[in-house]
Amino acid sequence: MNSSKQERRYYNALKFSALTASILLAASQHTMAACTYTVTNNWGGGFTGEIKVTNNTTQTANNWSVSWQEANASVTNAWNATLSGSNPYTATALSWNATLAPGASASFGFQANGTAGAPKVNGSLCGAATSSTPTTSKSSSSTTVTSSSIKSSVPVSSSKSSSSIASSVANESSWVFEESAVGFCSTASVIDTKHTGYTGTGFVDSDNAVGASITWSVSAASAKTYTAQIRFGNGGTAARRATIVVNDTQIKTLDFPTNSNWTQWQTVNVDVPLKAGTNSIKLVAETADGLANIDNLRVTGNGITPAACPTTPTNPTSSDCNSITNQPILRVAADGSGQYKTVQAALNTLSNSNTTPTQIRIKPGTYREKLSVTKPFVTFCGETGKTSSTILTYNDGASTSNGNGGTIGTSGSASVTIKANDISVENITIENSFGVGSQAVALLAQGQRLQFRNCRLLGNQDTLYTHSGTQYYRNCHIQGTVDFIFGAATAVFDNNTIHSVGGGSALTAPSTEQNVPYGLVFLGGKVTAASNVSKGSVALGRNWRPYGAATYIRTELGQHISAVGWVKMSENTLDTARFSEYLTTGAGANPSARAKQSKQLSASEAAKYTISNIFSSWTPSYSK
Repeated sequence: MNSSKQERRYYNALKFSALTASILLAASQHTMAACTYTVTNNWGGGFTGEIKVTNNTTQTANNWSVSWQEANASVTNAWNATLSGSNPYTATALSWNATLAPGASASFGFQANGTAGAPKVNGSLCGAATSSTPTTSKSSSSTTVTSSSIKSSVPVSSSKSSSSIASSVANESSWVFEESAVGFCSTASVIDTKHTGYTGTGFVDSDNAVGASITWSVSAASAKTYTAQIRFGNGGTAARRATIVVNDTQIKTLDFPTNSNWTQWQTVNVDVPLKAGTNSIKLVAETADGLANIDNLRVTGNGITPAACPTTPTNPTSSDCNSITNQPILRVAADGSGQYKTVQAALNTLSNSNTTPTQIRIKPGTYREKLSVTKPFVTFCGETGKTSSTILTYNDGASTSNGNGGTIGTSGSASVTIKANDISVENITIENSFGVGSQAVALLAQGQRLQFRNCRLLGNQDTLYTHSGTQYYRNCHIQGTVDFIFGAATAVFDNNTIHSVGGGSALTAPSTEQNVPYGLVFLGGKVTAASNVSKGSVALGRNWRPYGAATYIRTELGQHISAVGWVKMSENTLDTARFSEYLTTGAGANPSARAKQSKQLSASEAAKYTISNIFSSWTPSYSK
């Protein structure tokens, strides 16, 4: 494939008066859907093609299949789907791409001998059977098929078909970014050719390490959401996970499934919000196996071209706190091998007006102390990879006596209280071990520019009190039962695991002020639950104050999330709350059943939820 050639996709608006095949839809309502047929490469005696299936319904679709006919070609093999039949051919979803959330897409590819042209497409998500003649060139061609409404679970058939092509024809472009070409910027890996079936000059074989990465430089004519497709091979024993990062903002974590065959290439799609002008798209390995073998990146949308790579990174990835050597370091070890035996003792050596960034390095151990952080510009740093064995813990509950005939209350129960600006915490577990029966805060965070990475926050009710200020959490595990992320801060949760350990009314309880545009924002990540948590028993959030705001973007939701999704707290009403989602996935994603006062964001609305927009003048170093 010529990496410098722009591929054109021609989309014909089609209208059909009859069906040519029997179709059975596995959905619970009238279904509108679309299929796109694209010739991705064309040579003298054959071609490769791709069919993209998009779920345009308001409910999750399962076990899709697509049938199509070739006029002058025979299909020899397919990938990302199971191929059966012989003209018509049928492609059936695999286990890993069988479920399509509303608005989601899946693509499969195929190779054929013969001449491309005049495909007939139908299927359980494509709706009406179609016949069309796409515009064909040596680079690519396609036709988009949009169904009429077909009632679910009703077989529809007809022995004849007729179609008419509408006069309007739109076009959309794709650019394929190959290794060693313009737009392919950086990788710490090698370009290899040992497995057949790649395009371009080879494929990227990454180092087997967390953080192995590839970067592309992409120019977009306008600011909007585009579709990126990554062609990869994974013949290993397990799926490989990687995060897609656009302009230093994490977009989504992707699984690259194994098919036990390094020469059988697959594709995975992800929507990427691009700004007008030059953009950086980066793929970063999240597991010790590194990346799958990456063949190419295709970005689809008008005005996409490769851009020159920057000579130096504009925002280099921040190092683990243990690699920082240009700051004062105070060492804490419970076993007495450090300068201090408690974290508080080290912290107390600093001035309340401290302006020197300072590291407090904490050796693995259990530190049972009620920690109060009032000194700014401090990083609390646990050893790399030792998060679960570096524990700051206490066991106060809101009902604990204050010694004066009263109780300490919710705020007073916190094991760690931060009331300072410019605090960083990494590789540390913060725990409240009080148990159930009372609010018991693990971390109370109050301040500007607070950031947390690779941390565990453990508790039950009211685990994390995002009291106020601006806060950023990345790659953390946060667990509890009731309202275990709550407060008025503007807080971003970037690729975290939010884990319910017992039945509770809601995950979050924001108390956002009316004049604050963003509240609790979840970017990617997963919402999971212990086995004892009932299906559909937990809401995504409830408003502690009338204008509470919470948003989940591209987050995977477990089956414990209720269909209604959002509920009110006490005398508050949902009419004033600001609750929204965008492309949530998983068993708990159910946009059509959500509370009517909540909102499903459009792509343009979701594109505003970036680190730079949310935090304005602050870019957390942990986000890079």
